[in-house]
Amino acid sequence: MGEKIYAIVDRTIEYTRELLETSQIDWAVARVGLDRIHDSLACESPGHPALDRLRDFIVEQDRIYRPH
Repeated sequence: MGEKIYAIVDRTIEYTRELLETSQIDWAVARVGLDRIHDSLACESPGHPALDRLRDFIVEQDRIYRPH
């Protein structure tokens, strides 16, 4: 399952970037989906290192799309 989590996170980040770059989706909507994916993966594989990468991506995008 470990390698599968890496693949899921990689595809999730890549696909989200594509959607955001083509303006097909709003960041707020994408973030809800990313949070759900993160939480689902965390239930199956708590503490998996790929989850940190996904969380870091979410935080990075928050800085871009939700400047304070």
